[in-house]
Amino acid sequence: MNKLKLFLFSISPFVIGYLLNYLITKLNWYGIRIFIFSIVFVLYWFFIGYKSYDYVENMKQSILIGNSFAIVSIILVLIQEIILKRYLINIIGFLSQMYYLPIMGLISVILRKILFFASIQYMWYTYILSFALMIFIYYKGYIKKKLSKIEIE
Repeated sequence: MNKLKLFLFSISPFVIGYLLNYLITKLNWYGIRIFIFSIVFVLYWFFIGYKSYDYVENMKQSILIGNSFAIVSIILVLIQEIILKRYLINIIGFLSQMYYLPIMGLISVILRKILFFASIQYMWYTYILSFALMIFIYYKGYIKKKLSKIEIE
């Protein structure tokens, strides 16, 4: 049952991404609002990693289950970006982008610093950095809970 909860939590960035998409397109959110939304999402994802310690036996299993949709989404995005050179105009193309939308505000700020002198920026850089940051944040949450359990015992 706990693995199912963790699996359902791994789907949550789709829902949050769709909500952010609605806020951007219908309510004209932009700029600092999206950045703040991204920071709140980072805190949420850290908390999911933190709670995942209670749901599974080991760290590897937690990261694989908790980020299972992130792995599938990054594969779909890279296939569309690099091989097809376009996004599919169906649910696969839409959902693979929505998964990483909540963290894009923060990633865009980071990439502006890293790629300041680059003359061109490919979108798949952004998705790979989003993927890596989400796994890192999740991992840090898991480790924080693990260390707090060790200190208590």
